[in-house]
Amino acid sequence: MGAVETAALLQEVEHLERELTTLRARVDEDKSSFSALEQQIAALRPQLDRTQEEMRLQELRLDEKKAQLAEAKRLERLAAYEQDLERLAEVRERAVRAGETYLSELDTYDGEVLRLRKLLEEMRAAFGDDERTAAVDTAMKGETEELGPTWSAVVDATKWRLGRAEPAAAASEVDSASSNGDDIADDLKKRAEERRTSRIREYFKN
Repeated sequence: MGAVETAALLQEVEHLERELTTLRARVDEDKSSFSALEQQIAALRPQLDRTQEEMRLQELRLDEKKAQLAEAKRLERLAAYEQDLERLAEVRERAVRAGETYLSELDTYDGEVLRLRKLLEEMRAAFGDDERTAAVDTAMKGETEELGPTWSAVVDATKWRLGRAEPAAAASEVDSASSNGDDIADDLKKRAEERRTSRIREYFKN
């Protein structure tokens, strides 16, 4: 039994020695590969540093060019102020036309109101306060409920433009723009007052 056990142990030792020899060879190979990789890394490090620096400089140049482009566009937009003036003139013209249309419609509405007021007076004189007179009177009283918000919005928008006062030290172009806007509002207000006064005089004359 002793000889058999010794032979088995001997085989195991020899097997382990062979495995150890293989592992040592593998370690030497891995060391050689690792050493080669270290050399490659050491050689690539300066190249990586140079590439990163070039990238950083390129990013700086790009940012600078973007800033120059934004400034060039800004100056180009400012230099094209004539287009802005043309757009302002177009919008102003539309505002005037809209105001004139509003005044025209308002004249038509006032004419109808005056006509119905006269009709209501004649109906009261002829029929008294019956259901026909009450129907016309109710329709006349609906102006505040139906048109009140519109009148208020128009008055507020016009009053804001008429009442705003520019500081004495404001830039001349701002004063000019404000003056032009006030001229339009003043003109519309004057026309409205003249037409309404004419309607009122016509009503009382009749």
